[in-house]
Amino acid sequence: MSLAVVVVFAVGTFVEVYLLTILSGYISIMNTISFVMFTFLIGIIIGRSWGKKDFDKMQWHLRSRSIPDRDALNGSVLAVSSMMLITPGVVTDLIGVLMLIPITRDVFKNIAANMARKRIASGDAYYFFKD
Repeated sequence: MSLAVVVVFAVGTFVEVYLLTILSGYISIMNTISFVMFTFLIGIIIGRSWGKKDFDKMQWHLRSRSIPDRDALNGSVLAVSSMMLITPGVVTDLIGVLMLIPITRDVFKNIAANMARKRIASGDAYYFFKD
């Protein structure tokens, strides 16, 4: 699995740099830098609102072997959205914005709930971070 993660990060980085280069050809380098900085600031604002407390709440649910409630799922999806927006790139920003839209956020909440169910069923109590 670690090789797959390395490949995803390597290919993802290449795709992000390529798309940013293409974007800068269409809208100029300064506008591309402004776009990256704007999405970074939005990610910081969201991250300060929905930060570590939501990950802690999600982990508490998983340790107690219960399915996370809507608030924990919503906060965790928004925290991941913040991380995606902070990461410079076109694809990560698109995914981060999709996580912000309430209609598509439900899809990501369902994905997170399914991941939580699998973690609980396998006996792994940790979601993202180990203490």
